[in-house]
Amino acid sequence: MIRDFLEAIHDRWANLQALARALILLAGTAAVGFLAVSGPFQRFKAWRMERNLQAAQEAVTASSMQDARDLSLSVLRANDSCIEAFRILEKATASLRDPWHDEIARALLSHPQSTDADRLTAFCGIAPDVPLGLLTQAWNLLPAQCRADLRFVTVFADRMIAERHFKEATLVLLALPKGAPNQAVQQRLIRILIGSDKPEGYDEAQRMLVCAFPANGENLATWLDLLETIPLALLQPTTLDPIRKQLQHPAAGEAARAALMLARLEYATHNSRRAALVENAITAWQERAPEALARFLGDLGLYQQLLDTCPEARLEQHPGLFPPILEAIERCGAWPRVTQLLDARGSLLPKFELLAHRAVVAAKTGDAPAQVLAWSEARGEAKSSARADAFLTLHRIARGAAMDREAEQALVEAIRRGRGPLPLYADLKPLLNSLARQGKDKILLEICAIYLPFESANPVLITQLAYLASLNALLEPKTVLVAMEHLAKGFPKDVPIQCVLATAYLCDAQPVKAAASLDRLALDPDRLAPGYKAAYLTIQALNDRIPKDDPGLTGLPWNALLPSERKKFRELLRAATP
Repeated sequence: MIRDFLEAIHDRWANLQALARALILLAGTAAVGFLAVSGPFQRFKAWRMERNLQAAQEAVTASSMQDARDLSLSVLRANDSCIEAFRILEKATASLRDPWHDEIARALLSHPQSTDADRLTAFCGIAPDVPLGLLTQAWNLLPAQCRADLRFVTVFADRMIAERHFKEATLVLLALPKGAPNQAVQQRLIRILIGSDKPEGYDEAQRMLVCAFPANGENLATWLDLLETIPLALLQPTTLDPIRKQLQHPAAGEAARAALMLARLEYATHNSRRAALVENAITAWQERAPEALARFLGDLGLYQQLLDTCPEARLEQHPGLFPPILEAIERCGAWPRVTQLLDARGSLLPKFELLAHRAVVAAKTGDAPAQVLAWSEARGEAKSSARADAFLTLHRIARGAAMDREAEQALVEAIRRGRGPLPLYADLKPLLNSLARQGKDKILLEICAIYLPFESANPVLITQLAYLASLNALLEPKTVLVAMEHLAKGFPKDVPIQCVLATAYLCDAQPVKAAASLDRLALDPDRLAPGYKAAYLTIQALNDRIPKDDPGLTGLPWNALLPSERKKFRELLRAATP
């Protein structure tokens, strides 16, 4: 029987064409070769990955971060879940200020094998340099034990305080377990009180400072930073008397700052002795601590005295004097002198920042062509800069110089980059209102689209994006309706949401539903924003509730609307006119 079976196979083989036999032989040989080689190849691949991983670790030890980055990337290409490679890559990209560092840090943060130490490294890595919306997303995705960990909380609270979201920062700090170290929490609560910029906040901050100030005179830097942010006119000498006594015996490393803080407290208290106090401070610290002295004089607003005490020639030995000297010259309005300083020491600044200061000089001296050229070059340098906050820095400089158009332009460019410490969408309200007044609805739509991944659950952002997308016909009306109907159920009495829902129905040729969505609100059209008023009146006209030539429609300030609003509502009204 076996013999018959073998003979049958032989006969079938003999009957096959030569090409078919060749293909079968080739396939069989390939299969045998693959089985023979795959095992050794996989072992070779694993060996090479281990070798690259070890080399990457050695590169980190040797501070050769470019090699560490390249080697860890090669490991991840072979095994995209290797946690050790992610750790090395995060460290290398952070050191190199690589634009991809934020992405790598977020990948490490969400890696299934990440430890709390990994998450802390990644969270600290992204906290200063990502949009606040993304940081908030990362915070909400952290395990509960991390959100109750002081190390994570202080990092998140610091960013919230820097963005002036004091309520959120306070809630995060007060949610810590009672056993959390009190000093770190107290420092941040004091910053929140000072940031409120209210007299009662400053008073409470000083009382808290007195209670928490270190009695041993050590680690004073953070406490002195807090004291320096309290305006001179609001310092309470009696309240701060215990601190005054402690500052008389500082640790050796804090002698200059402690003495200068004592001088500041005295300066705030004794008007008649101010000149002598400043002269004594200059005599004591002009040579020993020029940077601290310059900070002291700038804080008091004594800019000319700062320049007399710390001339530009001292920058050779003390480059840290450059920022206070530049600020002092600008505050004095000595613009030719600013140009001389930038020519001589501008290399101490990033090029985009240098050019921005040149644009400020040109603006202040009335040289419009030079201002346009310098600002354009500053924008060009910022675009090619590896720094994530380049355009935000330009925004800060322009705003400080009252260059409103340039400040707005820089902020829009920063948003278009989608990188850097961008504020929350709600904090963009002044920019958004300005763009709306200028009728720049395309830029408004662009900003909404960029911000959506940062704040995907923000109902205001979703509403404005849906509205602009409907008016500009960028999305199918039914697609917009899916999102807006869901949102409207959650906010049944929110006027903007219901108006946008009605507009979406209108764009989908459903005027009856549009009217029904607004009827339950009993709206007064005269109290609506111009765009929503136009939508309301258009809906009434399309449902024959008012004539097409109703005074409300004919008298509507159409030029006050966005171009897309004006175009869409006029089109709808014309289409419905017999």
